[in-house]
Amino acid sequence: MPLKRSKPTLAQCKATTSSGGRCKARPHKNGLCFFHSDPKRAAELGRKGGRRNRHTYDAPLKPVAVPESAGDVKRMLAETMADIRAERMDPKLGTTLGYLGMALLRAFEVADLEQQLERLEQRHELEELADQAEQAGTRETQNRC
Repeated sequence: MPLKRSKPTLAQCKATTSSGGRCKARPHKNGLCFFHSDPKRAAELGRKGGRRNRHTYDAPLKPVAVPESAGDVKRMLAETMADIRAERMDPKLGTTLGYLGMALLRAFEVADLEQQLERLEQRHELEELADQAEQAGTRETQNRC
């Protein structure tokens, strides 16, 4: 009794991808995967997923005072976090505000260090002037004697 050979089942979809390679999905019908067998259905599912992931934030933008201290930045970042958690603000906007807030905090820190350095330099100059005046005073007294 002769054995009939069956056609090998395809392990991959017959269609090619947009990059020119072969689709690696399992075939569904007619040797094509689910998405290649019905491209309209794939587009519809993509639209549904895109609509579901869209969030609109209708809250009007509030006027924001320019942060002038580290405390102002801290308060602004805390408000941003609260607005994101309450879904009143787009997380992408919150990310941008967080990044800018951290840069502003670093700038405040550098400005504080510059002020401290300037005060130390002024103090050092005053001490040098006092030392010079003291030395000049002792020389005069030595010359008189």
